[in-house]
Order: sequence, then structure tokens, then C-alpha cells
Amino acid sequence: MIRAVNDFLDDLRGGRMTDAPVVSVEQGQLQGKVVNSPSGKAFYSFQGIPYAKPPLGSLRFKAPQPPEPWEGIRDATAEGNVSAQLDLFNNNQFTGDENCLFLNVYTPNLDGEFLPVMIFIHGGGFKFGSGNSNFYGADYLVEKDVVVVTLNYRCGALGFLSLNTPEVPGNAGIKDMVQAIRWVKSNIQNFGGNSGNITIFGESAGGAAVSLLTASPLSRDLINRAIIQSGTALSNWSIQQNPIESARRLAKTLGCESEDPEEFLDFLNATSARDIVEAHEKLNPINSFPEVLNAFGVVVEKEFPGVEAVITESFKDLLTSGRVADTPIMIGSTSLEFALERKSDDLQAFIPEELNIERNSEESLAIAEQIKKLYFKGSHTGVESLQEYFELLSDRLINIDTHRHVQYLVNVSKKPIYYYKFDYVGELNISKKLLNSFGLKHAMHMDELGYLFKNDLQNDVEPTTLDIKMRERMLRLWTNFAKGGNPTPDENHYLTVTWLPVTKDNIYYLNLGQELSLETNPDKEKMEFWDNLYSKYYRIWEHPRTNIVETTIKSTEPKIVETFTESVTVYSESNEFSESRTFVTETTEIVTENNEVISESHKIITGNDAEPEKYEVITENNVIITEANDVVPENNEVAPESNEVVPETHEEVPERPEPVPERHEPVPEKHEVDNVVEIKELPEPAKIEVQAPVKAVNGDRKVSPRPSNEIKMVSRSNGAPKDVIRANDPPEDDLPKNIGVNKFVNFFESLGGKK
Repeated sequence: MIRAVNDFLDDLRGGRMTDAPVVSVEQGQLQGKVVNSPSGKAFYSFQGIPYAKPPLGSLRFKAPQPPEPWEGIRDATAEGNVSAQLDLFNNNQFTGDENCLFLNVYTPNLDGEFLPVMIFIHGGGFKFGSGNSNFYGADYLVEKDVVVVTLNYRCGALGFLSLNTPEVPGNAGIKDMVQAIRWVKSNIQNFGGNSGNITIFGESAGGAAVSLLTASPLSRDLINRAIIQSGTALSNWSIQQNPIESARRLAKTLGCESEDPEEFLDFLNATSARDIVEAHEKLNPINSFPEVLNAFGVVVEKEFPGVEAVITESFKDLLTSGRVADTPIMIGSTSLEFALERKSDDLQAFIPEELNIERNSEESLAIAEQIKKLYFKGSHTGVESLQEYFELLSDRLINIDTHRHVQYLVNVSKKPIYYYKFDYVGELNISKKLLNSFGLKHAMHMDELGYLFKNDLQNDVEPTTLDIKMRERMLRLWTNFAKGGNPTPDENHYLTVTWLPVTKDNIYYLNLGQELSLETNPDKEKMEFWDNLYSKYYRIWEHPRTNIVETTIKSTEPKIVETFTESVTVYSESNEFSESRTFVTETTEIVTENNEVISESHKIITGNDAEPEKYEVITENNVIITEANDVVPENNEVAPESNEVVPETHEEVPERPEPVPERHEPVPEKHEVDNVVEIKELPEPAKIEVQAPVKAVNGDRKVSPRPSNEIKMVSRSNGAPKDVIRANDPPEDDLPKNIGVNKFVNFFESLGGKK
């Protein structure tokens, strides 16, 4: 009797966990369950919690909407759907669902202790993966008195399609993460978590996402700390450079021949999620990485009034200017990230594309020779050089950008930056199960995850005593950082050194090997080489601030890249459109193996087949280039004689007359400018009737794309045509800030101008 009373009192005090805990959140009540960790310690589990409205129907490809309330008590004892994807562990079979915006909360207490919160972002190249417990079980972390949140977000094209429009600006998958953080911020106190102490952490693409979330105005004020593991948004594999082309290729793979981005959307909205996922895999087979980068990743969004954007300028600009979260950062990588098949012996492939060094040029060949001397003791081919090749590959994909991230961050941040290298090889290394390690005695991509999370791959693994010690070290370092921003607040049996943050003078890093050691300047000689290469060749003014510039993809095989102007209104000298017709047509570039560009250009064609007498080229950087190739600064307008400025019209545009046969012109001299549009002045806009497209629900493909030889003028919501170029338009200031006088001059010279 006395024992029963004591048990009852323990229940009242929270001393015993109830089997069916119920928690209230803003949308209603949730019933979770009690589970036991491998050590036998019990904790609460709430799974499959919707943090946003299902992104179905008209919400496909769009930013997530807040979740809707529910009646009664919602069951939260099972995980929700994963994002629609191909299952790598099951012969690439389709799995998941579009309705995937769910998160899981694991907590040791519900009694208001307000514990630190750790939100994990899973990796998978923004193409696959989930936060589910079969791979990311929070059992070990929760034992360290933190609340752990894992989540699913939209992957692949469903999460990262961008059409550079207000309706589909891109980054829906990143916005899912932002929405999840917002939900946690509003509700985690009901799970015993502290909404004022949130750490986000992620690995691989998850690491890149975490780095991006520290810079995005949508999220940087919501977080208190961040851990970036084996991935950063500085890496080219994380950023989508050419979203319109990626969308066009995806639609074409599915059978849509249209060149109109609005028709891509209609077509893809009428296509099943499974077909979209499988078409994405055809475009980017998983085994083609890194030769072929993922077509759907993070984009630098165009700005639209009233539309939230993750970022509207490059991540590098945000990072180097200090516009990132003012918070402690932990960042690092494994000692040997990748051991992938070598498909080419040409070391020029390792020269970063953003340095814009022409392939097979004297400079490019000299750099390739320097890489060979730096990384290879002898020949850079053959089996005997595999480890050296893997070290180069790992540096190129992860380590160089991680190093750059640290270097940029230490110059602008006043908060501590903790840098690490994971180099422990044990039974819990995930590469033993997933990756071909070739018998290499180094930690590889994802290996540290086996010491932070419980996963099904290791159910039959018997860890050694040293493995258990390393797991305890990792758990303490990560959770100590989450609790107070310092991973080694005191030394003890497990944490035998004090981890010092990076300074401008010393790049301290913690080497996580069989023993812990504090060292400086990892791979010093190699990183100095890459630092010098970036210092010499990276020119910020050569990189557009937005993603709307069409780019060619380097390859060993010729590729055809079609570029087009997204939305242009063309004006003519004549008041009668039928007498003088002007069209802007496509340009086809064939890129050969040596990166030689053979261009078939369809220039401005006038109705009477006469050469255009005068024209201006207005670049995205607001530079006006006349027919004489003169460059005029933005405050000196150049206009042809008797040019009339046509005000913006809100009238609908009638159907255009029959097109004039195209006439091929010689390829003009190429200027080093992006997004160039040639125009002819007209007092009246051409009018074309726009018919409303046929809409369809997701998966109900009934859209008949308009033949690709028709022109469609896309209008703004107020009826005005988009992207109308007028002589009196005030140019935007796209010139990079604070580049100095000399660089300013060089910038205009690079456009073909004169001093």
C-alpha cells in the first residue's frame, strides 16, 4: 500500500514517465510515447508532427504555409512520410510522398526544465534522405539532457525547382527548414525545451543548409549556435547556377518541348511526383557525382515585393561582409571525405570553375602541373596513386571550402569559431557499411554520424571500448557546445584538452583521432596553395549577383546549351508593327571538349531585312554599349537619334503577325557581359494576346504545351509586361561594393570598355 502511494506521488512529481504523454502545441494536442535508449534510460518521443500545411496541389514548388489546427488529440507515435525520392538502399525504388513536412521531437523531460534544443538537418545532396530514426536516432544525444528535433524537407526538384518568378522563386526545401525552426521556436517550451537556446546542426548537404541558415535573413535571428559538418554553401555542388535551364531539361525529359518557363510550371504541376523524381535521376544519376552536379540545389533568388527569399545575393558576399548570425560556430570535416571512382586523369578538372580559368590555356595547364606536384609523389594515374587522388578529391569537394569558410568567418565574427578534423576509424564508422573505403585508414564522409546517432545499419555492430569512448567524447563536445557555446568547458576523463577557437593568427583545430589533440593549420601547404589561387584569380565582379545568367556546363563531351531571354518587350521605329518587325531569338552554343564555343546566333531581324542602323546593349550591370563598342557609365545615357521614350503600358498585347523568315548573321564580337539583350527603339509596344494556360492538379497531366515557335509575353499582376527595357529606366546599382578604384576600372575594361 505504501509503495503504491509512493509510486503515485512519483507520477505526480514527474518522477515516472507516463506511457502516453500528451503535449499541447499551437495547432492542438499531441500524444507521444515513452521509449528506452540502448543504455536503458527512458525518454519521450513525439513523431510525425506536421510543421506546415501539406505542399500539395497549388502549393507544389512553393514556400511552405503554416500548419492547420486539428480537433482532438493527434497521434504522434509514428514518423511521417519522407520526401518523395529514390531509395538508395532498395535498388533505387521510389519511396516517400509530397506530403512530407513532418518533424520529430525527442526529450528527456516535459516538466519545464527548458533544456537546450538541437535541430538536425539531414544530408543527401538535397536529393534524398530524411530525419527519421532509422538513420538519425536521437537516443544517445537525449541522454545528455538536450531536446533533439529531426525533420524532413522537400528534396530534389520538388524542393528546389526555381523559375525566377514570384510564384516559384526557388529554395522551397530551405524554406521548409525555416518553417520548422519557426515552429520549434513557438512550441518547444511545451516539450521541456528552451526556445531561446537553439542550435542547428547538419552534415553534408545538411551542413551546407546550416551554413546558409546562418546567413539568411529568414533564420539567422532564430538560432543561437550552429554546427556545420562536412559541407558549406561555398561549395559549387550546393548552389544551382542555372535554374531555368534545369527546369527546362527536367520538363523536356518528361516530354514537354516548350521553351516557356510558365508552361514548364503548368506541365510539371500536371505530372506525378514519382515521374518528376525519376526524371531527375535520369538527368543526374547518383553515380555521376561529382562529374555532373545536382541540377536542383540552392538558388540565389530574385527579389519580389512581398515574397520571402532565403538569399538574394551570393552566400560568399553575405559571409565576407559579416551579414551572418552573430553566434558561435563549430565547423569541420573528416580527414578523407570521398573515395569515388576516378573517371579522368586530367587534373584541370580540379581547378575551381568560379576562377574562370580557360581550360587548356597556358595558365590552366600550369596550375594542373602545380596540383600534380603538390598532391602526388609520382604519377597521378594508376592504383598506387589512389589515396593521393582521394585526398585531392576530398579537398576539392569539402575541405577547401570548409577552410575558406573558416578564413572568411574569422575576419568578420566576434564570436568563437571551433574548427575540427574527424580522423577516428572504428567499428561505428558508417563508411564501413555504406562506402567503398578501399582499406584506407582514414575517416570518411558521414563517419562521425555513427558516434552521434543510433542507426539501424549498426544494430549488429559490437563497438570496442575505444569506440564507446569516442562516442562519449563526440556526444559531450556537441552537447556542451549546444548548452553554452563552449565544447570543452572543463577537462575530464573524456575531454582531455581545451579546444581553442580560431584566431586571425592561428587556425586552431581539434583533431578527433584515437586521442584528442589541439593543433594548428590543417594541411597548411595545400590550403595555402588554394588560398593563393583564389587571391590571384577570383574576381568578384565576374560573378553575377543573381542566378539569371545562363551558363554552360563543363564536360568532356560536347553539349548543346540553349539560352533565351526570359521576358522581353521589343519596340520598333515604325508605328505599324507589320512594316518593321523585330524579334529576339535563341542562341545555340556548342561547347567542345576544349571548351571552344561554336555559336549559331540569330540576331535582331527586321521586317524589311535591313541591318539595324543603331542599337544599344543594356547589360545587367547597367552598362550601355553602343554599336561602336563604346561603354557609357550609368549616368550618361546613349540614345539613337529621334528616339522616343515609350512609357510603361498596361494594355494587353495583341497576337503578333506571321514571323519573318530568320536570316543568319555573322557572329558579333563577344563582349564579356552577362544577360545581354539587343533592342531596337519603338514608340509603341507590340501587342500579343495572352491566353490563360490550362491548369491541372498534381499528377493529372492534361496540359498541351504551346508549340515552341510561339512567343508569349508574361505580364505582371498589374497587367504590365515584365522586364520592359526603356531608355529612361534608372539602372540598378549592381556593381560590387567597395571594390576600389583600380578594380572599378578593371571591371569596365573587362566589359570591353576604354579607360
